[in-house]
Amino acid sequence: MRKFAVSASVATSLVVLATGPASAASERCGERAVACYDKVRIPDVYTTRTRHVLVRPGWREVVATPAVVKNVAVPVVMRPGKWRTVTTPPVYGTKLERVIVSQQTKRSEYIPPVTRRVEQTVVVSPGGFVWERRSGPDGREKLCKVKAPPVMKTIARDVVVSPARRIIYVTPAVYGVAPRTVLVKPATATRVYEPPVHGVINRSIVVRPAAAEVVNHPPVISVQRERVLVREGGYGWVRSK
Repeated sequence: MRKFAVSASVATSLVVLATGPASAASERCGERAVACYDKVRIPDVYTTRTRHVLVRPGWREVVATPAVVKNVAVPVVMRPGKWRTVTTPPVYGTKLERVIVSQQTKRSEYIPPVTRRVEQTVVVSPGGFVWERRSGPDGREKLCKVKAPPVMKTIARDVVVSPARRIIYVTPAVYGVAPRTVLVKPATATRVYEPPVHGVINRSIVVRPAAAEVVNHPPVISVQRERVLVREGGYGWVRSK
């Protein structure tokens, strides 16, 4: 291609230069020459071309914005109100009371009768008149009424001085004093209301929540100018002057 271009240019030069005056060519190249040409250097043809060059590619950045927090004093209920039962225990005391130590007992004893022997004269026969047969002096039997004395007899007998009996011996009960626990006051239950207890605590309040924003950074593009070879030079023929 390069040789073809040079030939074309030479042909063009020749064509262009062939139209020149023949007298000048004949003077420099000789009488027989119609035209003369000089071999010259044809310079390269350059042009300036602009193109976009990526200096830094585009990128995406996530920008996080922290939350804005504020501490404020907030009233709170530390302990809610409630009802509770207050129990009062019973009150006891000591009371002395009479108690039986031993029960009453009974014991019986038999006492035989007491007797005494006594002698007593008793009339066996009260006496009176009796008829007796007697003989008189003349030998005759007589019947006489005779007064008979009473007949007495001493007899012994037992006389009860004291009759038999049963004696009951009573042992009385024995009493003492012993302490006894007694209820003085019974237990009571009372309902008592305890009011709520309030306080203040520091609480963090988010004034502005945290956020994340995506920032797109465009690419950085530069315009670069460079010299570009359009056509290489070479050698051509130029009509001599």
